[in-house]
Amino acid sequence: MAAPFKTRSKVLLEKDCEFAIGIRSGKVLELRPEGYFVFWGEWTDPTTGECHASDAGIISYEAIATENKLGTLHVLRRPLAAPRDPKSVRRSERNADEIARQRLKKSFVLAIDEMIDRGELRPVRDDFCNKIVAIVAAGTQRHREYLAARSMRNAKRGGAKIPPDPQLEKASNFEKGFKSGHTMWKWYRQWKARGDDALFDSYRNCGGHARYDETIDRLIDRALNRLWDLERPTVKFFVECVQAEIDAENEHRERKAVPEGKLRRPGYDYIAGKVHALAPVDHALRRLGWDKAYNDMHGLGLGTVAHRALERVEVDEYTIDLFVLMQATGLFDHLPLSIQRIIGLDGSSARATISAAIDVYTRCLLALQIVPVGAESPLAQTIEMIYMDKSPIADAAGARFDWPMSGAPEAIVLDRGSKYITDEAYDILASLGITNIGAPAGKPWLKPFIERLFRTIHTDLLLRFSGRAFSNVVERGENDAQGRATLTLEAFLGWLVRWTVDAYHTKPHAALGMSPAQAWKKARKECTPRSLTSAEMREAFGARSRRKASRKGLRTHYLDYQSDALMDMVLKQHQEEFEILRWGGDIGAISVRADNGPWFTVPACDPAWLGKTDAELRAWLAERAEGSDEERRARRDFILDASAESYRLKRLTGLISLPRTADDLDRDVARFSRFTDTAERRHAAGPYRDLFDDLDEGTDASEAQGSRSPDSHSGPDAADDTDQGSME
Repeated sequence: MAAPFKTRSKVLLEKDCEFAIGIRSGKVLELRPEGYFVFWGEWTDPTTGECHASDAGIISYEAIATENKLGTLHVLRRPLAAPRDPKSVRRSERNADEIARQRLKKSFVLAIDEMIDRGELRPVRDDFCNKIVAIVAAGTQRHREYLAARSMRNAKRGGAKIPPDPQLEKASNFEKGFKSGHTMWKWYRQWKARGDDALFDSYRNCGGHARYDETIDRLIDRALNRLWDLERPTVKFFVECVQAEIDAENEHRERKAVPEGKLRRPGYDYIAGKVHALAPVDHALRRLGWDKAYNDMHGLGLGTVAHRALERVEVDEYTIDLFVLMQATGLFDHLPLSIQRIIGLDGSSARATISAAIDVYTRCLLALQIVPVGAESPLAQTIEMIYMDKSPIADAAGARFDWPMSGAPEAIVLDRGSKYITDEAYDILASLGITNIGAPAGKPWLKPFIERLFRTIHTDLLLRFSGRAFSNVVERGENDAQGRATLTLEAFLGWLVRWTVDAYHTKPHAALGMSPAQAWKKARKECTPRSLTSAEMREAFGARSRRKASRKGLRTHYLDYQSDALMDMVLKQHQEEFEILRWGGDIGAISVRADNGPWFTVPACDPAWLGKTDAELRAWLAERAEGSDEERRARRDFILDASAESYRLKRLTGLISLPRTADDLDRDVARFSRFTDTAERRHAAGPYRDLFDDLDEGTDASEAQGSRSPDSHSGPDAADDTDQGSME
């Protein structure tokens, strides 16, 4: 087990970092041993209206960490991140429609740029107008190739059934109705001047115009306010009443000495929207009353979570020279079958690929993970691991020391492999304020530290096990590496972690004059590495999904999340569906937004989950699901015995409901339809005759009846007999 050390709070803020806690905003002036020295700006108490002057003071690291767990800490600006225009929209706030429109424009401007490079197009507006057909053809073809590549990548998930990407659907269904060379010229100029962000248009501002003027809205609101009561009127009732009010108002306007213009008559959908736009609390109070509304809608919850370290980090992948058995052993039992297929746990022997990150200053390993076959972008998971404390992993592997090396890197060196030059990789690095140092492909000496680490793994760890793969057939000879594989993937991961923590980090390094672990401790004393807040980690690495709110808040992955801000949006603004960001490194809170609104943090209802990870949740679920076979059999026997005894007692008392026979079923059907009045039955009964018609007609009626033929006389009698029989 790793040696226990006193838990130290993370340094979430750095010098000149601007942040906010609740309604108060501040700026870090200095980092001191006792905490942050912060300058607090002026602020106003929203409850009392009292204004407080600006001041300065110390706030401890523990207090900031607590505010981070509870989701009240918001970083406004970091000095190392690129300055942001307040009017600009962050990439994480863009919806699928905006991204699809921007991607389409980018396909056209890239096609234009290629045409200019080939000399097929001059950067002149008139030439754009003259060659608009060629531009549209090239841009459309490039966009089709982009969509085809996206659809092909979505299929590489180990055979799992993947739902279609909403963003891809939006992109493929996007309406392309422009044919103007001037428009292409404008896009190209904007892209050259301001990059990809210039291709985002003002689509998010569309649809903000009201369909009807304020006079109609006021009249509708006045009518609805009179109609709300405990009688619980329907939407149709509201629509009819409001439309009647509009018609009456129009007639009144026509009868005036100077006739006024008529008001537009709103339709069903608009009035229904006005009805549903009312705050759910107000709506329920008027229709159901206070007690019923409070019982149904009140919120639920538990009531009352180089020159310095990390200056330069190198990241790369390495396919190990060792065959391991890809078997689903105990470590992977809790994983779904689809995830096991992605990892490649099919029982065969194969060479695993690992992705690693090393700190150049201390030579410490910051990230080390297995890359599944076909993974599109492993960089995100590797960078996420750099920010996280890996001591729990060391404990799980049985290491004697911990693995605390973590923090925010300033620059990352990557090669130009296809997995590291994607838009997703660039967006993550830019959002985290990390400098991307791209090393050309095929030049490993430009990132020597990570390459040397891979050789050390091969010579110091892999040579100790059978199943080694050689670089060529001459060296391999008659050695059947796949057949000699004896190490399972689970065992290999355990040995890899133990080697990292107990062997590599503790071995003196010739270039450092000390071990990497000692170099890390020394570097922390000189300059403590900074970390990111949970909200920033969620924005960069969180998984996005949609959830519907309930009285318990938002539920995802077996946990409920609730906050005052969320309850206000649900109860006042009629918001039901929310978009959430969930990060497995801190499941104590999630980021939530409604529609295209800003992200805000919602903590877990149970404070016991504040600061917990997804691994701890899976362990808790596994413990809860455990149960002995004897207990399950006892409950099964109880259910069977109780059902049998209940059936026996009901049979004795005649309470059992036995199946109906065919004759019983026909008789019941006839009884159920005996008094049904239909056109068919009226026609069969003949014309209507009063009960005393025969008495009033006297003898003539009797003679007339006697003169009828037997066939005509048998009709009513037969009908009467039928009715009498049916009555019986």
